[in-house]
Amino acid sequence: MTTPTPTPTVALSCPPKEVGRCATCQQPCHRYGHGGNPLCKTCRTNVEAGRAKPTAT
Repeated sequence: MTTPTPTPTVALSCPPKEVGRCATCQQPCHRYGHGGNPLCKTCRTNVEAGRAKPTAT
């Protein structure tokens, strides 16, 4: 038995077999294959913003 592919709420530019759930918010995203990421674009942006070094004033 196979797991059904999640239906994305936004258009993804990857084949359906490369779609998976975001590790943080569980929204469908390009998770597998070339260029895949375990985080959706929104969660990835939040993580990268948190990693940004604060500027000294």
